[in-house]
Amino acid sequence: MTRFALVLLALSTPAYAGSIKGTVLYEGEPPVQPALERDSDPRCAKDRADEAIVVTKGKLRDVVVRIKNGTAGTHTAPATTALLDQKDCMYTPRVVGIVAGQKLQVRNSDNTFHNVWGVVSNKDLFNKPQAPKAADLTLDPSAAKPGDIVELKCGVHGWMHAYVAVQDHPFFAVTKADGTFEIKDLPQGTYELEAWHPELGTRSMKVVIGKGKRADVTARFSYKRSD
Repeated sequence: MTRFALVLLALSTPAYAGSIKGTVLYEGEPPVQPALERDSDPRCAKDRADEAIVVTKGKLRDVVVRIKNGTAGTHTAPATTALLDQKDCMYTPRVVGIVAGQKLQVRNSDNTFHNVWGVVSNKDLFNKPQAPKAADLTLDPSAAKPGDIVELKCGVHGWMHAYVAVQDHPFFAVTKADGTFEIKDLPQGTYELEAWHPELGTRSMKVVIGKGKRADVTARFSYKRSD
């Protein structure tokens, strides 16, 4: 058995109330990500490792940190469009967040053909071809509800995966390469803060946002996996 732990550190910024920022850490030796078999398309054949779990100096990338859906009021989807790029035959970024109803734009920066395929709970939302250097696809995942995870695949390159987490509010962030996140503009109150990763799952903790006060909250989550 391989044992590892996910540690979520969250604190409100002392400069102004209503902000949560922190870091998601990965404790222990991170799993070795296997090399992807990409030689089916010579335009994709340079070596790349799987990005299922990306850890840099103990910091975990691609974690959606958000206030729990259904607990932060009613919000209109922003007019801005979320962007996913297909570059070097990989989706970049691997994980994004949107507000329900927000449009998703997919770009093909590769010199090869892709097929953008979106699935929620084994149900197809869209399945569209995209030629090399073609115009961006603008996809409206309106069938996806808050709490859904839209998995994006490529019908041509089976190793390509991305995940779109759908919220009913704008109070979320996705951890960067250094494991950091920041959620701004939260009203005063007590919230359930969730951390979700495509491979490691969901954990939660309580966070209290005080007006003009500093909060400092820590939580530890442990996981065990078979080799």
